[in-house]
Amino acid sequence: MKTVGFRSFALYILLFAFLGGVGWLLFNLTLHGSQWAMQPYNGHIYDEDATVTLGDIEDRDGVLLATTTDGRRSYNQDETTRRALLHTVGDSAGFISTSAQYTLRTKLTGYNLITGLNDTVFNHMGSTVHLSIDAMACTAAYQAMNGRNGGAIFYNYQTGDILCKVSAPSYDPENVPQDIDTNDAYRGAYLDNTLSGSFTPGSIFKLVTSTAAMRKWPDSWSARTYECWGSEEIGGGSVTCLGSHGELDMGAALGHSCNLYFAKLANDIGAADLQKTAEELGFNHSLEFGSIQISPSEAKLEGANPNQLGWAGVGQHTVLANPYHMMTIMGAIAQGGEYVQPRLTGDSGLFEGLSGSSRKLFSAAEAANLKEMMRADVRDYYGDYWFPEGLNVCAKTGTGEVGESQDPNCWVVGFCDSAAYPIAFAVLVEDTNNSLEDAGGVVSAVLNVLTSG
Repeated sequence: MKTVGFRSFALYILLFAFLGGVGWLLFNLTLHGSQWAMQPYNGHIYDEDATVTLGDIEDRDGVLLATTTDGRRSYNQDETTRRALLHTVGDSAGFISTSAQYTLRTKLTGYNLITGLNDTVFNHMGSTVHLSIDAMACTAAYQAMNGRNGGAIFYNYQTGDILCKVSAPSYDPENVPQDIDTNDAYRGAYLDNTLSGSFTPGSIFKLVTSTAAMRKWPDSWSARTYECWGSEEIGGGSVTCLGSHGELDMGAALGHSCNLYFAKLANDIGAADLQKTAEELGFNHSLEFGSIQISPSEAKLEGANPNQLGWAGVGQHTVLANPYHMMTIMGAIAQGGEYVQPRLTGDSGLFEGLSGSSRKLFSAAEAANLKEMMRADVRDYYGDYWFPEGLNVCAKTGTGEVGESQDPNCWVVGFCDSAAYPIAFAVLVEDTNNSLEDAGGVVSAVLNVLTSG
């Protein structure tokens, strides 16, 4: 009897283990089934004789970006457009996991938990996906990058529609290079720099330092002045500036992009308060864009000495910024402090942006102050002629030093203070040293397209 009882007990354990395993499998099938179905090794989707027909992908004006013909996935007829949209639309092998073709695979394939990838009377395959982007604007951005690597992202800060999203290096998905995995020219080609890259921001971070000053001295921040004579020792090391500006207030310092002003300001603010403000603006946090995890912007200043803190205040030291994140910050400034979540499709819940319940990044007063100084940057220092007429562009340039072996990262972030064209943007061009000409040239090219209609 004892033997029978022991055997029954063992069988019960095996039964419970089996049922637990089946339950775990069903749970993961429900959660990850569409991901498993879309893996690159699934011949039903990716082989030349694929049996599943993916739906079309179109831009905001109905321009065809990707389709399936005779079992083969093909893309826009223009090669430059295909390269410009690679990271937004996706590739046929499924390697670009942040693309619409990968993240919206359930809709494109018609995948269903019950019928899988089978085309039935209950489940028709291949739904069309309409993206919010403008294909012509993306092509213009890619051309304006002139063969350099980087990223450009623009959105309507009132509706959240992403209008342009381009990353480089890129390649033609119709003619994938044979040496893509060995040629350094394609290093990082599967990575979308706008979503999955974080870069030294340089002077665009001075907007964060300015905000920290407003929060520390709400009644007197604008009266704080510092002197700049080109170079000064701070904390046992030198902080240098490209000019010798004399005594400056914050508005003039932002216009001249004075390193010494903001290095001294950062030290007076203190590492803890500067990091706190950065974190309130989304730095050091994990952000989400639909199912995509955004590469975080970072401002980790604990233990920074006065020299390091000074350089952090001007966007150097260990500070990093993500283009998508910077775009949402620009949208919040334009909107009086509150950002609108970016989206790539018109479907509710798809590709929503910054996580968290609160969308308020700035007070109304802070946003108004930043908008006024950024508008003065363009009007009084850069020149409105850099951008299309009548848009009231508010912007800040940045030059992020990345080492002696290559030229810096050049940024332009900002927005149009325009009811007709509520557009915010962040553009990064790597390995160059002229923010206005290179990154600003991308901004100008895209805005010309977006406002031409």
